Amino acid sequence: MEFQYLGTAAAEGWPAIFCNCLSCKRARQLGGKNIRTRSQSLVNRDLLLDLPPDTYMHKLQQDLDLTAVKHLVLTHKHMDHFYPQELTVRGSCYSHDMVEEDLHIYCAREVRDFYLTAADWEAEQESRDHMIWHILEPFAEVRADRYTITAIPAHHMSRGNQPYVYMIRDEEGKTLLYLHDSGYYYDEVWEFFAGYFRDLGRAADMVSFDATYCLTDTHNDGHMGIPEILRVKERMISLGVIDDHTVCVANHFTHNCDTWHEDMVSRTEGKLLISYDGMRLTI
Repeated sequence: MEFQYLGTAAAEGWPAIFCNCLSCKRARQLGGKNIRTRSQSLVNRDLLLDLPPDTYMHKLQQDLDLTAVKHLVLTHKHMDHFYPQELTVRGSCYSHDMVEEDLHIYCAREVRDFYLTAADWEAEQESRDHMIWHILEPFAEVRADRYTITAIPAHHMSRGNQPYVYMIRDEEGKTLLYLHDSGYYYDEVWEFFAGYFRDLGRAADMVSFDATYCLTDTHNDGHMGIPEILRVKERMISLGVIDDHTVCVANHFTHNCDTWHEDMVSRTEGKLLISYDGMRLTI
């Protein structure tokens, strides 16, 4: 499985779009891996995780052919993970010579309904005809060609919403846990992890953790920092969810942290990889 981080920041980007704090000024000065766009990832060349406002920038920066994306997996309806208006220019007179004519979209019902309210009125019927929505239920597996997608309830937003994190397995049995945005997982999620990986008989190949608060230790319900990730890792090891072969990555960083990329790398060496825009991994 080929995996690429396209964007690795939280909602505001880093430097943040309307900010002159020291963290944002340092990011502009240092450049390189310290410049972070809104969170998005690509599996192989045909499965896209989230659709933020920076998707077009990612296409240009990473030389992507987004017409080859057949599957779009959406975590939740916050704007940094789903900018629905982008779908109105997929197909019709806006898109020619596409590799994949149909786009299969996997999400909670509230995310689909958000699209209908916010953007569907602007889409032409030809575009609508090629958007195929798959409404996901918690812990239910859905087959998407060579992938099996499982939606897992995220500890994010309120209990009245349905944000998801995801487990994605490919036809070779490679397993990815994509855990953005979420704080410490609900009891039923821990029970699911324990049972699933016990029955599978092998650990996940990669886990992408929410590290919004960077090196800060916080117990915010909606996100994590690296100290909490390390505690989560210990519990996952005890349950057989991860082992020594699992690639563990911290991702989704806010600018509200007095740190920078190399600082996080040096302070987590041997424990976590620190993602950056454009980072590629083979698992």
